[in-house]
Amino acid sequence: MTTYLSGASIGGDSVSGDKIVHMSAAAETDTPPRQLPPDVPGFAGRQELLDRLGSLVDAGGPAPVIIALTGMPGIGKTALAVHWAHLVSDRFPDGQIFIDLRGYSQRGALSPREALGQALRTMRVPASRLPVDEDELAALYRSRLANKRMLIVLDDAEDPRQVYPLLPGTSSCVVIVTARLKFTALVARYGARAMALDLLSEAEGLELVGEVAGRERTRQEPDATAALVRVCARLPLALRVAAANIATRPQQSVADIVHALAEGDRLSKLALGEDPGEAVGAAFDLSYRGLVPETRRAFRLLGLVEGPHVAPEAVGALLGATPEAARRLLYLLETAGLVQAIGGGRYHLHELLREYAQGRAAEEDPPIVQSAAVQRLAMWYLTTAQQAGRFLDRYRRTIRQELTAPPVDPNPAERAGHLDWFAAEQPNLTALVRQVARLGWDQLTWELADAVYDFFELRRHCHENLEVHRLGLAAAERGSNPVASFFMHHHISVSHRELGQTEEALLAADAAHRLSIRLEDRYGEAAVLDNMARTHLQLSEYRTALELGKQALEIRRDISDRHAEATTLDTLARGYQGLSKYARAYECADDALTIRKEIGDLRGEAETLDNLAWIYYGTGRIKASLETTEKALKIREDIGDRHGQGETLAFLAYLHMRIGRHEQACEHIEHALAIRRGIADPQGEGQSLVHLSTIRRRLGQYEQALASGLEALDILQQLRDRHGEAEALDNLSRCYRRLGLYDRAREDVNRALAIRRSIGDRLGEANTLNALGLVELHAGRLGRARRAAKLSLRLCHVIDDKRGIAGSLDLLAKVYLDMALYEKARRTAELALNVAGDIGQRYGQIITLSALGEILRRLGHPDEALAHVRAARELAGQAGDLHEEINILRLQAKIHKDLGQTDESRTISAQVVNMTRDLRQRP
Repeated sequence: MTTYLSGASIGGDSVSGDKIVHMSAAAETDTPPRQLPPDVPGFAGRQELLDRLGSLVDAGGPAPVIIALTGMPGIGKTALAVHWAHLVSDRFPDGQIFIDLRGYSQRGALSPREALGQALRTMRVPASRLPVDEDELAALYRSRLANKRMLIVLDDAEDPRQVYPLLPGTSSCVVIVTARLKFTALVARYGARAMALDLLSEAEGLELVGEVAGRERTRQEPDATAALVRVCARLPLALRVAAANIATRPQQSVADIVHALAEGDRLSKLALGEDPGEAVGAAFDLSYRGLVPETRRAFRLLGLVEGPHVAPEAVGALLGATPEAARRLLYLLETAGLVQAIGGGRYHLHELLREYAQGRAAEEDPPIVQSAAVQRLAMWYLTTAQQAGRFLDRYRRTIRQELTAPPVDPNPAERAGHLDWFAAEQPNLTALVRQVARLGWDQLTWELADAVYDFFELRRHCHENLEVHRLGLAAAERGSNPVASFFMHHHISVSHRELGQTEEALLAADAAHRLSIRLEDRYGEAAVLDNMARTHLQLSEYRTALELGKQALEIRRDISDRHAEATTLDTLARGYQGLSKYARAYECADDALTIRKEIGDLRGEAETLDNLAWIYYGTGRIKASLETTEKALKIREDIGDRHGQGETLAFLAYLHMRIGRHEQACEHIEHALAIRRGIADPQGEGQSLVHLSTIRRRLGQYEQALASGLEALDILQQLRDRHGEAEALDNLSRCYRRLGLYDRAREDVNRALAIRRSIGDRLGEANTLNALGLVELHAGRLGRARRAAKLSLRLCHVIDDKRGIAGSLDLLAKVYLDMALYEKARRTAELALNVAGDIGQRYGQIITLSALGEILRRLGHPDEALAHVRAARELAGQAGDLHEEINILRLQAKIHKDLGQTDESRTISAQVVNMTRDLRQRP
């Protein structure tokens, strides 16, 4: 769930009827990225280049150091970049990023947008919060790198334009680019240092062969080893593959291998000649020819895999073998230098070797064999993803109608294991969906899209989720499969909603709704209606949301779907909260809680408790809200729900701040901030920083409040979180207002207002109009303050937000008070008090009773003023709001002084001093 204090943004999911609780493994930590591939074993030569690289970094300068390593395929650009990066990694404590730009890959070059998204996700920005515009992505990327000592390796670039957006703007970073072409434009435009790699010298070639093949073998046959270096044209890749053959074939002499290389292979179209590139083909031929048939087949079929890396389990499926057999074959291929182990039990195929393997497969394997291999791989991924997905949301109906569930609330460690699998396989799964779609395997396409949905939604890979589901939708429509089309439309709608794209979400939802009716699928119809209700909640269209939610609830009760019923009851509760109908909201949330407990849904129970806590808060029952929030937090801690912990701690901090427990509030919000940073939740990080800024402002720490608020604004703007951006701007305007910087305050609050209006957030718009009114009131521009308060009041009437009506009336009364329109101020305040009383909103009653006390004091009715102030103090004491109680006592002391009751005034003033001291000393 994502909930801002305005109540305007409600997150979570309704996937074919049920929520996904956003949760991450407890083991995740906020560690810098360490993405370098393993260092190249037996790296040899290139010492002069290594020294030059080091001197370039040592020299530094006002701009980032950018180094372009260029040269032909197989010349060792990547090996040099990775080896040097490992040598200097300790000089970059903030991390090392490695991006394969796939410039010459058959999979197609990585676009700058894809590369930026990959880098930003590495820096813990969820895909759902990535800007769509490439320039905004680049700005976010540069902001994340600012003042950090990071090394960025951009491997296999096709064109300088692919690199430009990935260049940092800070001199603390170093970038090393590898490319086949000379990037003259990169040198001219950004001052990159170009370093062209040549063939190895004969001495370096001998050193490399000795490192890989073994010194003893090469010392025994020095002439043959020198001939090997010549026949491989001193090309590092060819030398490494040939040397691997020597190491793995003790029965053959070096001379035999040289003879075989020179002779070539009749299966190869490459013939050894003057071009060093031809040495690659000859070296590959020799390695391939030396494999037994089983290993040759494994190598050929590996070339059909389009993902960036593979695990033995996937290779086993590809080959129709066990994981153990696949592991053995991969080891043999690694030993032969034909695949590279990249850590974590995974293997990578160099693009040149992939092309070679595909060529071999085309010549040696009939199409039916190749097709069967890819089908086995796709089916293994499908089955594994479906099984793992059940641990992410055991209540969701999948496209295969599988409603059976794993054990209730599985062990967090077990669930974390499935999350880790998805995280490791995410790029492979995305590539596989593209591949099967291109091959025209329609059913596999839509089933794979459905299988990856839960993880992609949970970890906010929203752009990837949209891509695979659009492919799935096209496949479903080609196959005239309305059931699959329904799932694809529905998931596309939810993804758009999570991205804040409400118009697109409602269009896709409408298509899904029409299909559900046509299919007479009441389960699916209810899921779509609930999702549409949540979309309208984001637009502050509460009555429409409630109508849709009621339709969903009726269906879910008819089909006895208890979990989904609780989900929709929570949706309805939020709708009623938006209309300030707290009694109805409470009934819905309480019914949802009963169901959650009956079915043993602990995660759902915590969600509903959070919802109830907001309802209690809305009615001013802060103690009840605190107790309920603490219950939710205990459940989340027990089940290892880190994402939920961050959300609940943030609200707990806000509650403590409301009652003046600022130190405790700081402790909770800092804990929430640490969790949200640790689980890579920048949206939550931004929200927590807004709360932290608010708390610091309440403590009078305005500079620190501004620093936190500006950091929050930066994050939320970069994520294109429009609701969050408006909240951050509102908060900053209050900071500037407290500092007396009214122009800055007005600028930020007007920016927030423009955002609220652009996204249709009418509740947020009303709140921001109130904030604008406060700025104008304190700036002495009373006419403008009155206009803002009246606009807010009118809007609250339109959306029937009674809590907002009470707040707008309270502000208007204060404006009239400063305009010396005391009777008008009194009548307006009494209206505000009546509205707050009607909805049981205690906090509103406290504020307005206090305001009425001041108005009556100005009117010369001190006895009546005292009665109102005492009533306000009693309510504040009941609510446990010490902060407001102190403010009320200050006013009460003034009234006693007006009455000539000097002793009472002094006693209360002394009480204020003691209570303020106690408040500051509170834990």
